[in-house]
Amino acid sequence: GIGAKKGILIKDVAAIQMIERVDTIVFDKTGTLTMGNPRVKDIIPMNSKSEEEVLIIASIAEKRSEHPLAESILKEAERRGLEVPEPEEFQVIPGKGVHAKYKGRRILLGNLNFIKENGISNEILEEKIKSLERDGKTVIIIIEEDKISGLISIFDDLKPETEFVIRKLRNMGKEVVIITGDRESTARAIGYKLGVERVLSDILPQDKAKEIKRLQEEGKIVTMVGDGINDAPAITQADVGIAMGSGTDIAMESGDIVLVKSDLRDVLVAMELGKYTMKKIRQNLFWAFIYNIIGIPIAGGALYPLTGFLLNPVIAGIAMSLSSVSVVTNSLSMRFKKF
Repeated sequence: GIGAKKGILIKDVAAIQMIERVDTIVFDKTGTLTMGNPRVKDIIPMNSKSEEEVLIIASIAEKRSEHPLAESILKEAERRGLEVPEPEEFQVIPGKGVHAKYKGRRILLGNLNFIKENGISNEILEEKIKSLERDGKTVIIIIEEDKISGLISIFDDLKPETEFVIRKLRNMGKEVVIITGDRESTARAIGYKLGVERVLSDILPQDKAKEIKRLQEEGKIVTMVGDGINDAPAITQADVGIAMGSGTDIAMESGDIVLVKSDLRDVLVAMELGKYTMKKIRQNLFWAFIYNIIGIPIAGGALYPLTGFLLNPVIAGIAMSLSSVSVVTNSLSMRFKKF
C-alpha cells in the first residue's frame, strides 16, 4: 500500500523481501537511464552527397522501422520539410541495422559491425566513428549500392536524476552495471560519465537475459531495470525485475515491481521500502514470539512449584491479544516513515 502511494506497484510480495539482498543493479541504457528521446546531432555526408540526400536515404531505409533511432531520423527529415518515399523492400536485422531497396538500389543502414559483416570497411571512416562515439553518440552508417553515403550521429540525453541515483547506489555498496546494444566506445563514454565501471556493450536483444544469468552464476543477486520489449526476458531472469511505467506492456508484465512515474529515484525508494519492510517483519516476529516464550511456560505452571502462581486465563487471553495488537501497531507505524 505504501509502495502504491509512492507510484511503486509491487506485483510479487517475494520481490520486496528479495530486494533487500540485491547487490547488483543492472540498468538498460536507452529509455531507462536516458530520456528515450534520441535526436540527430550530426549528419556527415560522403562521396559528394549533401546532408539532405544522406538524410533522405536514411529515412527511406528507416521508414518502416519501429526503433527509437529510426524515429529520430524520420523526425529530423520532417523538421527539414523533406518528403520520404516508401522503400520497395525492407528487412530488420535486430541489434544491427536494416536492409532496404528503393528504385532498385540497395540501401544498408546500421552500426559499424553490421557494415563490416556486409564486406564494407574504411579506416578513415572508423576513426571518424570512434571520435563521435567517444562523445557518447550512437553512429549510424548509410550505404547505397556498396558506397558510403554518410554518417548520422544520434544522442539521447541522460535523465536528470540518473547521475544522482547511480551515485547513491554506489554509496550503498551496490555494483551498478549498464547493459546496451551500443558499441563499446559509446557505452564506455556513458559509463565513464556516470562513474560505472562495468558496462556490457554490443549486447544483442536476445542475449540480455544470458548476461543477467552470467552475473547470477558469479554469485550475485541481481535487479534488472528496463523498459523495452527487448528487456522483458532479462527482467524475468533477474532475481528482482523492475519495469519503467513508461515502457512497453510486455516489460511491465514481466516486472516484479513497476515504477509508475518512470522516475529512477523510485528504484532507491523501492530498495529502502524493501529494507524497512524486512526490518518490521523481524520486529513483528520478535513481538509475536516473546509473549508466547514467556507466557506459555507460566501458563503451564512453571512458577507454581516456587511461588504457587498460576496464570489467570483472563491474563493469558490479554497476553495473546497483545501479541497481535503489537504486531499490527508496529506494522501500521510504517505509514509515518518518510521514503
